[in-house]
Amino acid sequence: MSTRLACQSLMQYMANEAGKMGAGNTVDATDHGTVFDRTSQTLFVYVKIPLKAHTRPDPFHLRENELARLMQEAQAGDVIGWGQSLSDINQDASQRLVYQRIDITTADITVARATLRTMLEMLVVPSGTEIHYSQAGRMMMDVYARGHWQLDQPSA
Repeated sequence: MSTRLACQSLMQYMANEAGKMGAGNTVDATDHGTVFDRTSQTLFVYVKIPLKAHTRPDPFHLRENELARLMQEAQAGDVIGWGQSLSDINQDASQRLVYQRIDITTADITVARATLRTMLEMLVVPSGTEIHYSQAGRMMMDVYARGHWQLDQPSA
């Protein structure tokens, strides 16, 4: 499965799960679900940061940890995970790292997007960085290019 299809599937799953969590749902002390199950932040956003061909991985994930701290301080969302996305398989059966992906939950997509745009610029992300989200059932993204954000772009 390609990275794009995997991300779309995850966003569709998250949107479906968010729809199931109505205002009447409660969690009692005997529930042993995940932290995500117990949070009111049910909207999902992910960031894709392009990696250059010979970029050395950051084993300590300093950028991701800093983004998590900044998002929590701004009360704009929670980083719930991150990882690298691989290219499709080349003719020689090899793959390379293409993106660093950061997964975020939020209660407010608009606030999360605005905060992410500011924080990602502070963290000096490269052109081609994308913030993916769903709006009115449509897959959308904000794209960072040459020092400016292009907002509300359709995501295929």
